[in-house]
Amino acid sequence: MMKNILIVLLCLTIGNQVLHGSAKLLDPNCLPNRIQYRIFAGTTAELNSAPWMVFLHDRMDFVCGGSLITRAFVLTAAHCVIPTPKRLMVRLGEYDWTTQLDCYGPFCAPPYREYTVIKIYTHPRYRSIPDHDIALLKLDHSVLFSETIRPICLIMHENPDEWYWYVDSVKEFTLTGWGATKAHLVSPRLQKVNLNQTDRGICHDQYGYAVDHTHICAGSYEQYACTGDSGGPLGLTVTYNQREVYAQVGIVSSGSKDCRGITVFTNVLSFTQWIARTISYDERYMTPGVQQNY
Repeated sequence: MMKNILIVLLCLTIGNQVLHGSAKLLDPNCLPNRIQYRIFAGTTAELNSAPWMVFLHDRMDFVCGGSLITRAFVLTAAHCVIPTPKRLMVRLGEYDWTTQLDCYGPFCAPPYREYTVIKIYTHPRYRSIPDHDIALLKLDHSVLFSETIRPICLIMHENPDEWYWYVDSVKEFTLTGWGATKAHLVSPRLQKVNLNQTDRGICHDQYGYAVDHTHICAGSYEQYACTGDSGGPLGLTVTYNQREVYAQVGIVSSGSKDCRGITVFTNVLSFTQWIARTISYDERYMTPGVQQNY
């Protein structure tokens, strides 16, 4: 799969500034998505607006969020799967987990689909949050993509410094998840919020978080991530090969106990090589159905 990914031109725009560089997508199937991603802070997400979202559970309880990145792999936080639940399940195409069928007016989405996690790969340097807080989950069978189930885009840049610079200069990101609200410990419906980026120096000096280039800090006392958002994707819309796509740049890792203020995200850009290498290793050497922790 990795060998067939084409190298294309990436064009990322901030105001009047344009960044060009050589890049590829982890899975080009994230491209043919006609869904609009213009969303607003602190509201319920539109039905089918985030077809990559993963509802991670253990058959009894909700565990974490996550994102579908290929037909066989899900990206989430390492702290979500350590210790490993006995029976970890991935639900795709979910929106309102309290209903069997998700509808908006006369339109109803297809039923969600369930997959069993058969392998768990945590980053070998993960010990505690928020350092190297990233994990890959291998599914028991290949995902069939549809309008309601599709991978999120991951930019695999050949010149990571350019992509780092771009993301560091972004003022606002978007987060989706089933995090706690004032009324629920786990939100019934998928939520969305726009989060302002906070400089890492401020994140460290004023808020006390031990962060470096492998992290992204974002949020405020009005807009923030909360319990239940862990493992979920932080993203933004970029122009890729003359098309707007939604790309993941962060994973919810840690924040304040009262859920208000700054949240620390794993910077996905720091781990794209590990992601690609782990998936390639699994496809070449791993026996189907054997769970591994790395």
